[in-house]
Amino acid sequence: MPESKSRHPHHSHQQHHRAPHNSKPKTFSRTVIVAMGFFSLLGLGISYFVAGDNLPATLAGVIIGAVAGYLFGHQMDKTLRKK
Repeated sequence: MPESKSRHPHHSHQQHHRAPHNSKPKTFSRTVIVAMGFFSLLGLGISYFVAGDNLPATLAGVIIGAVAGYLFGHQMDKTLRKK
């Protein structure tokens, strides 16, 4: 049977199968959790001394501290895992 010139024969090329991408669910490491807790308390203390008994300012200090702790802890975790 004649073959079409525009079709490539199936037997001449090797087929490479890619391994499925196994991504782990993202979890916080112990370093990140400890850093978030420490920086949250630090943010709480700073915001309490600066703003007094103002609840929104205190909550903002805790949230900003937790975000800073997450970033710091994540960077520490990456640095520790390199070695």
